[in-house]
Amino acid sequence: MEARNWMFNAVAVITWCFMLKVGVSDPGINKLSEGCSNYNVSSVSNFNSNLNITFGLVRTDLMNSSKHFTTKQSLSGSDSVYAMFQCRDYMSEADCIACFSAASAQIRNCSVANGARVVYDGCFLRYERTDFYGETTRDANREYCGNQTTSTPDTTFNTTVAGLLGDLQVATPRIDGFFAASKREVAGSNLSVYAIAQCVQTIDSAGCQACMEVAYKNIQKCPPNADGRALDSGCFMRYSDKPFFADNQTINLLPFLKTESSSSSKKGAIIGGAAGGAALVLIIVGLFVWFKLSKRRKAAPRGEVNRVATIFTFHVLLQSEILTPNIVAGYFEEWESSCSKETSSRPFQQGQSRFCK
Repeated sequence: MEARNWMFNAVAVITWCFMLKVGVSDPGINKLSEGCSNYNVSSVSNFNSNLNITFGLVRTDLMNSSKHFTTKQSLSGSDSVYAMFQCRDYMSEADCIACFSAASAQIRNCSVANGARVVYDGCFLRYERTDFYGETTRDANREYCGNQTTSTPDTTFNTTVAGLLGDLQVATPRIDGFFAASKREVAGSNLSVYAIAQCVQTIDSAGCQACMEVAYKNIQKCPPNADGRALDSGCFMRYSDKPFFADNQTINLLPFLKTESSSSSKKGAIIGGAAGGAALVLIIVGLFVWFKLSKRRKAAPRGEVNRVATIFTFHVLLQSEILTPNIVAGYFEEWESSCSKETSSRPFQQGQSRFCK
């Protein structure tokens, strides 16, 4: 068993070294970070068996399903292995598998540590002895800034970077798959800023948002450097003044930047406008009916005409919620006073109609 594991490790390392040699210009396997747990496994053979099985399942998933994200585990014995792998969504299937090959070879340098991780520009791989799939952020979060500065004025470039990354921070948790790529021109120059943001798919939108906020804060330390990254356990953010993905892989961020409050306000304005328009129509109809009935007062007693017209008009207005019962009551009090002057000075008796007779 030990001999077979040694051979497997040797083949993986040779493959990784070959890939580095032929693909040195590929930013997908530019290593950013790696780390090993301070604790070792209790059974090396049990751990290696679980690790080999888990990594084999990851590779099979990537090859057969064309996935960019997967989690696999092997829980036999006391040294369980939970693994997570993710590559950037702009990468091809072949590049994604190549990045996994590099990562799975590199991470074995942690030997018998019961947890390890390695992060590249194009992907990351992590394993632990316990389930960590729901983790969003941890103390190890940090930024990685390039060592070149941009040729454009600092203020203009910094403003463009901050605006683009700020939009990605808001939009990415709202996008299915938690990945977004976008570019933005730098005003007054022929340069553009290219940026991506990505969260792991085992957390929810709120977790992605929390991780994005930390990443955005960290990566803001990089400009005016020409490129920068922010790493965390649940997300990744990167920008550059050089393209590292195709233009046809960008997404329009605007639909994902609209807040619920603005949508609710627009909806409320539409509903309010429709209700107001309907109420105005009801008022006009009520006045028209009152006018028509008033012209027929010679054919019917005046009190009956006024009663029918008034009842209809106020019924329409009450139904439209333009008038309230209190407003109506006040109106009738003024009407009683008017009726008393018009007809007689005798007071209204209890139970008597409150319309002019």
